[in-house]
Amino acid sequence: MSAEDNGWQVVATLDDVWVGDLKAIDVGGIAVVLVNVGGEIRAYDDRCPHSGTPLSKGTLNGEILTCSAHEWVFDCRVGHGINPASARLRPVPLRVEGEAILIRAEADR
Repeated sequence: MSAEDNGWQVVATLDDVWVGDLKAIDVGGIAVVLVNVGGEIRAYDDRCPHSGTPLSKGTLNGEILTCSAHEWVFDCRVGHGINPASARLRPVPLRVEGEAILIRAEADR
């Protein structure tokens, strides 16, 4: 059974998302941002919870992601808001197999 049979899709490789990079991808019509924080890949909905602005247009400084629209700030290691602390990024299921980055994005997101 392949990864695609379980809803997992190969969306990038580790070479596509270098340390400190943000990468916008589309997974079945769902906008996702891949983030490489210190060699660890994370995936979140590519929408700021405040204004819906694509997070991939923001800046990543270490593990700190700042939205380009109103400068909301998030800790990308865990998706928690820093400013404001009550904000949360919506994670997307992700796994890495060898060099391949796989995402499972459900249509009901």
